[in-house]
Amino acid sequence: MTLVRIVKDWDWPNLLRQTPGEKGIWDDITFTLTPAAECDYLVMLNNRMEIQTSGQCPKKNIWMLIQEPYQKGFTDWVIEKHEPFAKVFTHHPPANGEKKYIISPPAIPWHVNKTYDELISCPLPKKTKSLSWIVGAAKDLPGHLQRLIFLETVKKSSLSIDLFGRAVCPIEDKWDGLAPYFFSLAIENNNGPDMWTEKLADCFLSWSVPFYFGCTNLEKYFPKDSYIPIDIHNPSEAMRIIKENSTPENWEKRIPAIQQARDLVLNKYQLFPFLAEQIHTHPTHDTVKLPFTINPYKRSLRARGHRLAYKISKLLR
Repeated sequence: MTLVRIVKDWDWPNLLRQTPGEKGIWDDITFTLTPAAECDYLVMLNNRMEIQTSGQCPKKNIWMLIQEPYQKGFTDWVIEKHEPFAKVFTHHPPANGEKKYIISPPAIPWHVNKTYDELISCPLPKKTKSLSWIVGAAKDLPGHLQRLIFLETVKKSSLSIDLFGRAVCPIEDKWDGLAPYFFSLAIENNNGPDMWTEKLADCFLSWSVPFYFGCTNLEKYFPKDSYIPIDIHNPSEAMRIIKENSTPENWEKRIPAIQQARDLVLNKYQLFPFLAEQIHTHPTHDTVKLPFTINPYKRSLRARGHRLAYKISKLLR
């Protein structure tokens, strides 16, 4: 059986819960989070590791998946130090059209505290409340600040909404802030193509229709009726759209689209089916396992300049 070693720099959530039985197997491919000395494929989630990664793997099967938006001076690893990787799956490919870069969504794990098996088998939850928003408190990026500005607009409005999250009222399990609700706001910190995150996926998994801002080509991935786009830079229009569309009748007619979007998250776009499809459809026929070493990420001189400029701009905000 093919062995895929996944390298990451975070502990939660447990990725293997996104596989049947939490066994780390998908389509006859075994995935491991342990530092296996030998593997058939190695996939690094974000090239920002602080420790060295080494082992034996076919050279053409060393891949990277980028899961964060690019911000100069903050996530510089999104665009540099990619030499060790034969393929880079990214929403932010370079303009030179290098073939190893493959446009893809980030396959970020869901944050509702449920396993794949639980999500596959659970019935549609009873919807008793209208609208929610689980919003974080991060302030690192311009998109974070724009989201918090929109939060203040929501607070001052007449919108009937329950607010959760670090910025308002911490919640232990996102499921509890989504599943009882017909609708929820899903506001990304990035506004561009192919970059959508768990903020959207968690809504779909909870059968909550998202009022969505972020990925600009979302129709490429999900049915149009599964979400309602808004523009947080036009708050008055966003409020109008939310108020006019957050009715139980509107949610009910969208159930088939939400079900389809939910199935797409669970069985196509989440990490394991995504990687399994890439392995099955793009075989390399390279089976010779050679020693490799991927050094910890260190910014280039140019990126260090960007980092300094970013820190200065943050101080001046």
